[in-house]
Amino acid sequence: MFGMDTIQLVSLAKMFIVGGILIGSSIMDVKYRRIPDRFWILMILGAGPLTFWEMYLLGGDQSPITFLALLLPLAGMLFILYGYPEIKEVLKGNPTDVIFFLTYLGAIVGTIVAFVFGNRELFMDIGVSFLFMLLFFVLYTVPIGGTRIIHGGADAKCLIALAALFPWYVLDMPMQVGPFYEILGNISAMGKVFPISLSILFNAAVITAVIMFIYLPIRNLMKGEFSLGAFTSYFLDIDQLDGAHVWVIMNVDGKLEKKDPTPKVIEKLRKDGIDRIKVSPKIPFILSLMAGFFIQLVLGNIVAAIFLSFS
Repeated sequence: MFGMDTIQLVSLAKMFIVGGILIGSSIMDVKYRRIPDRFWILMILGAGPLTFWEMYLLGGDQSPITFLALLLPLAGMLFILYGYPEIKEVLKGNPTDVIFFLTYLGAIVGTIVAFVFGNRELFMDIGVSFLFMLLFFVLYTVPIGGTRIIHGGADAKCLIALAALFPWYVLDMPMQVGPFYEILGNISAMGKVFPISLSILFNAAVITAVIMFIYLPIRNLMKGEFSLGAFTSYFLDIDQLDGAHVWVIMNVDGKLEKKDPTPKVIEKLRKDGIDRIKVSPKIPFILSLMAGFFIQLVLGNIVAAIFLSFS
């Protein structure tokens, strides 16, 4: 098929599975702004074995003990989806906590064994992908400058799953026509500096920014409500808030805060005599990540390609 070898076919199958799940989760995000964890579980169950197969084809068969390194991203996914065991409950013998504790302990031991006795190059690829899993978790949980870089829990889980599933690039695929792939082929370190998951995040951020900085100003201009906040917000009638996927920008004790337009919030606005209020859209970022994924497959990392082309 297209002159591809086995590893390219395996990687292509993985891309189809992940792409299909991203399309499905994007539809959920657009409709409800809420995405069940089953999408990320399905992504790991569907594409995880293919990552194992890729590792085998990349040299894992010569050092089977290296496969224990996959316990590291697996433990990361268990943590982000189900949490961690409580030590008190483990000491009490709670079956669930004990099982999770032994699972995490086994993952740590297995990772150490893989590092000491396995294929160091493959281990490093998986280790770097795990570091990016941690990075995405931190960007979701730790506010920077008063706000989180990754806002939604589903966004974080999606990126963490992508980091777990794509620890390496497979080059020379038939759809890869972007300049980034040529640069990546010449500078092998680029695969670790800009792994696929980070490239997808960059692409998604660019897509979101373009939409925000084009659509919202035009909308505000057409409504005659253009202001300094026209690039990030717009106005809605109070009657339009029910069911709208927006944040209401309210003055609370002299400070502007974003509030979910709950019935209680809407009722308060009506009591205050407010008929029209500024809102900020709840962006379906999984939709941007889905688009960023397909752009990554074809063109690569947009930001890195532009930057590296001029360097």
